[in-house]
Amino acid sequence: MQVKNFNERLEAGLVKIGEEVRKQIEQPEAKILPEREVLKQSIQSVAAQIPRASAATEAAKNESDKRTVLPDYLHSGDANKAAVAEVERLVGIAFSESLLSALAEAKKRPPFVEDAFHDALTDKLLPELQKRGILKQSGDEHS
Repeated sequence: MQVKNFNERLEAGLVKIGEEVRKQIEQPEAKILPEREVLKQSIQSVAAQIPRASAATEAAKNESDKRTVLPDYLHSGDANKAAVAEVERLVGIAFSESLLSALAEAKKRPPFVEDAFHDALTDKLLPELQKRGILKQSGDEHS
């Protein structure tokens, strides 16, 4: 099913992640993993295909359209404010410019920021991939 809810550059990245999710689901070990974990592994797999030396576009500055979903651990008072700001910036790039550009940019950041960005993308994209039928709704079995 072809559904377009985002800009064309994000759609291209979403298609790539959807293809990776389909590959991951076919693996026997994926049958016991929650959908969220399958999606996160797929995002990490796509990110791993992007060379570290890749030049990414400059960050989107539009604060009103961040569409951010931060992982719970970044909401705590102990969260590093610079890390939170960087994850929000990366999410902004993903949704205003290109998912693949944001993944490339995240590779240039410390592992904590990169992983938090992957978590944020997972939380944001899981419902969309479920709606598209790429992942099953929560509570459904992998089959």
